[in-house]
Amino acid sequence: MIDGTIQGTTQEADQAVGCRTRFAGLLAPGLAADRLNRLALALRLSPLQAPAGPAPLAVLLAGDGSAVPESDALWLPPIAAWIEPPADTGASDTADRLAPFLAEAAKSDLYLNLTTATAHDLQLGGRLLAALSARHPLEGDRRDDVELALHEAVSNALVHGNLGVAGMKELSAQELERFSRDLGDRLADPVLAGRRIVVTLRIDPAEDGRRVATVEITDEGAGFTLGPRANSGASGRGLDLIGNIADGLTIEDGGRRIRMRFRL
Repeated sequence: MIDGTIQGTTQEADQAVGCRTRFAGLLAPGLAADRLNRLALALRLSPLQAPAGPAPLAVLLAGDGSAVPESDALWLPPIAAWIEPPADTGASDTADRLAPFLAEAAKSDLYLNLTTATAHDLQLGGRLLAALSARHPLEGDRRDDVELALHEAVSNALVHGNLGVAGMKELSAQELERFSRDLGDRLADPVLAGRRIVVTLRIDPAEDGRRVATVEITDEGAGFTLGPRANSGASGRGLDLIGNIADGLTIEDGGRRIRMRFRL
């Protein structure tokens, strides 16, 4: 185990410092070519209509119904960042607001910054696994375990964090109906649906020569306080499951940030 405990705070030696990823191009599915050209020019990136070349690229996902790209290629190398732009008034304004996101993305090997509504539509856990396994193949039970941990962590951040939906207290049709109703109501709230989820992923060598993937997921919810785990209820055991799978688990920022490590 790298670190089998759940901690409240930590000073991480492996936090991203400096530039790990230098972006060369920009894709924006559904964005008019002329606007893409202006935006890419303002950000000093090449405007692209499809992934090309080995250099890292960034994708802009618009939160207007065209957020989910149909092409699986947009979740594989050389794509290294997926960013949903904030509301804007023009290409120059969008560029100014995107620049800090790209600066943060440059500190990681993979980066996502999306609204809750978009991330919910994307089935984000599976997308993250595809992006990770394309860089370091995962097979068999290890692939399944990592995918499950990613799904749990993303779901916790979106559903319980940003949307504030309480977990199911029991396995019953009534409780399932309540959970589904609350989820739909919260997603329909533009303020809650507009909250952000940020995911960073870094792949580093470990002392024993094996590579280690560090995945950090941050939400904008109310957070939570770690305490004794209840043995009852149909949900609420996600952290226990993640802790059993990951080789390291850290909880920070009052429960709004989770950092997981996986030996590859």
